[in-house]
Amino acid sequence: MRRSRRLSVSAAVALGASMALLAPLPAQASPPTAPDVPGTVVSAYFADWDVYSRGYFVKDIPATKLNVIQYAFGVPDLDPTTGAASCKVLDPWADYQQVYWTGENTVDGVADNPDDLDQHLFGNFNQLRKLKAAHPNLKVEISLGGWTKSTWFSSLAATPQLRQSFVASCIDTFIKGNLPGGGWPAGAGGPGAAAGLFDGIDLDWEYPTQVAGGNVDVSPADRHNATLLAAEFRRQLDAYGVGTGKHYLLTAALPAATSSTTYYELKEFSRYLDWDNVMTYDFNVPSGPKASPNTLFTPDPRDPNAANLTWNTAGTVAYYLLHGVPANKIVVGVPFYGQQYLRTGTANHGLYQAFDNAGTDSDVLTVDVTPQPSYHALVDEGGYVDAAGVTGGAGYTAYWNRLAGEPYLFNPAAAHPGLTTGPATVPTMIAYSSPRSIGERTKLIKALHLRGAMAWEISQDSNSHTLIGALTPLLG
Repeated sequence: MRRSRRLSVSAAVALGASMALLAPLPAQASPPTAPDVPGTVVSAYFADWDVYSRGYFVKDIPATKLNVIQYAFGVPDLDPTTGAASCKVLDPWADYQQVYWTGENTVDGVADNPDDLDQHLFGNFNQLRKLKAAHPNLKVEISLGGWTKSTWFSSLAATPQLRQSFVASCIDTFIKGNLPGGGWPAGAGGPGAAAGLFDGIDLDWEYPTQVAGGNVDVSPADRHNATLLAAEFRRQLDAYGVGTGKHYLLTAALPAATSSTTYYELKEFSRYLDWDNVMTYDFNVPSGPKASPNTLFTPDPRDPNAANLTWNTAGTVAYYLLHGVPANKIVVGVPFYGQQYLRTGTANHGLYQAFDNAGTDSDVLTVDVTPQPSYHALVDEGGYVDAAGVTGGAGYTAYWNRLAGEPYLFNPAAAHPGLTTGPATVPTMIAYSSPRSIGERTKLIKALHLRGAMAWEISQDSNSHTLIGALTPLLG
């Protein structure tokens, strides 16, 4: 009973902060939802590399706890020699060529037959098709870009001709399902191989006007060109839908806080979307000055960016509303991973203390040395916290930051045998998401009649699906 009361107080604080910022804003009518589109969204990314990294397969997705899957990623591409725009699969093997020799890792227990020339889909695409057949209300989008594959977005959005040809290629590859053939198995791919699999497109341009993970030709014009690109996607998707009798989703992953209007014409861009997936996380990362929360629910004056009142989930939601995005287009992002800080001070159990992450490795999955451990790693591998996120283990104690509305772990002498430099036992603070902190988002979404929630990403949840389970009440 005490825990429920504290959650309600946190939700009320968030709501009050939002309403205070919204006071000058007149009431807005929300636009109607298109037919055959989820009225409330619980969405999660599934990455094509999950089958390699964790050995997490489509069959492991808890399809009863969500209604949208965003498949990461498709690749926007531009041939620098010919200037031809295209939209490609990221990993043909994992996406549609990988043979499941037994039924062990399949949705329906049925193995693939690579000798069957009539089987044109294998890998994740085939399993997603099976998952949709078992759950008819489930929608699957292809997400384009991401941090490392937004390279050509600026160029592709720069002219009407490139926008038209790029969008047409994306629709051809992912909506019409015309996949490249000629590989192995011999029947894999080909015209219409993935037809009907994807229900829409999610734009993940990181970020207009800014160099992120290798973008080229960025320009101040990107901000308006992003709006023109969204308009072109909406136009072509709608035109194709006339023939199929289907509304195709168009969504986007958008930044949090004031950066949203730096990169996007937020109101105008959102007009063309079914909803906005707002990335209300990574407010603090291990390149920052202090060991701080990954995602703040409400403002914390101790945070390094506390002067920015939008640098938290409630503040970001208020900012979006103030800038003309209707409530029923706002989907709140939550991370299923944390931020790990080593060699912290011991004051305040490491929270907001200086740290030194030398010797960690961002490419590894081992919980003790990665700067961003998944909830699965914290719970199921390291045993640092229980599945409910409230009881620490392996020398860690769980604490609650009541101002930010976030949990964190602290171990004054945590063992890190995988470190490549310095002592292997050091004070460690880990900021993470828990069912309690995600439950606060659920209450905020309901209170403000927002569209729903989005998670990055589903394989990072615990084996018992406790984080996505904290969002599931939105569907009921």
